[in-house]
Amino acid sequence: MRRTILPLLVLLGVSSAQAAVPVGVAKIDVTPSRPVLLAGYGHRVGESLGIDVGLSARALAIGEDPVVLVAVENCGMPAEFIAEVRRRVTERGGFDPSKLTISCTHTHNSPTLEGYAPFIWEGRDTPEQREHTAAYTKDLAGKIVDVALAAVADRKPADLSWGQGRATFGGNRRVMVNGQWKGFGFAEKAPVDHSLPALFAHRDGKVVAVWANYACHCTSAGSENRVGGDWAGFAATEIEQANPGATALVTIGCGADVGPQPTGNLDFSRRHGKALSEAVGRIASSTLTPLKSAPELIVKEIDLPLATLPTREHWEKEAKRTDFQGRHAQRMIRQLESGGKLPTVVPYPVTVWRFGDDLAIVFLPGEVTVDYAVRLKNEMDWTRLWINGWSNGVPGYIPSRRILAEGGYEADFSQIYYAWPTKYDPAVEDLIVSTVEGLIGEPFRRKADTPTPDFLSVPEALIPSMKK
Repeated sequence: MRRTILPLLVLLGVSSAQAAVPVGVAKIDVTPSRPVLLAGYGHRVGESLGIDVGLSARALAIGEDPVVLVAVENCGMPAEFIAEVRRRVTERGGFDPSKLTISCTHTHNSPTLEGYAPFIWEGRDTPEQREHTAAYTKDLAGKIVDVALAAVADRKPADLSWGQGRATFGGNRRVMVNGQWKGFGFAEKAPVDHSLPALFAHRDGKVVAVWANYACHCTSAGSENRVGGDWAGFAATEIEQANPGATALVTIGCGADVGPQPTGNLDFSRRHGKALSEAVGRIASSTLTPLKSAPELIVKEIDLPLATLPTREHWEKEAKRTDFQGRHAQRMIRQLESGGKLPTVVPYPVTVWRFGDDLAIVFLPGEVTVDYAVRLKNEMDWTRLWINGWSNGVPGYIPSRRILAEGGYEADFSQIYYAWPTKYDPAVEDLIVSTVEGLIGEPFRRKADTPTPDFLSVPEALIPSMKK
């Protein structure tokens, strides 16, 4: 039965009168060919010890002058890597590189890339390990270009539609005691975003592309030093197996402080991937909204302000430590002594794909915390809104005003991993939200009859099963 769920889309969910749009897809293997340093956990030692499941990059191209999305099973990419991929697209031609969006699934069991969260490994790696990282980074950039161009070349008329369902394995991980952050776990009453938007393309009676998004960290497998795509990779594979010939992309929403519940081994990855795949199947067999044209691309780059920088005396004191903080302070001093200035802002490109007034898909860089989804989906019409994080660069966590006030990992220590000199100014929340709302436009403002979101907290009935 599972193999027939998504093809029912042709019969149940799509109007035969909708206009066809050029759509192309492609998939490429990006599994490392040798042991490499993995991203995502600061306590790992040495290169990967094996491969649980191979890694892939999948591409979707839409339109005559196509927008292109590449979803990569990788933890995160720095802005410099995104720029290099676009430069290579320019060299090879085929489509406008400014219309390329790259999103990461944020699996913590993927190779680290040059420049990504540098303090996870800086000071602990060897020259040989750095060579392996550089080689993989170069190879991955080339493969992303290859798969993007293959999707562009694959374009043929297809019918596009979309819908929203629910996935329910994500729980907020920020454990607070008396108003203080105490670590990671399962905060039962804290916000989540259990919405599951999914887009479908079908051609000649078959599903050719599925793209789904869920706001949850891709960390079900835990921190074993082994390569794998985690729940997002399993979900994509399950969807493809249910629809022979289709390509399935999975991206991540505002799930930076949301973790899979429970977590800790590969079986949980499979379980969560299957749950998401089955939820996508339910969406496919529901009434879907046709998308009548390719999306309009809208991009605006803003600067996110950092808080007041620490003094030179602060760095000199911290530099005496032998841990992550010490290595971070030493780098800050080197920057100052070389005549450089410490950054006071973080460049932040916001991208929107707008399908008329039917759907606005937002791409935000970084590890975006769930409060952004909560706010945007209350202030705008969530029934036509889709938000992705980890897109077009991962400069670090993007905390909300609330999380900055509470402190803890996402607000404070994570900035050390990403080599920023201090945390964000609380003004970042209003800046990002106002930018998104301005780009998607007044037609997407919440109306009086817009339903109240019912997916921004964990249902009480689910809590016991999420602890097992």
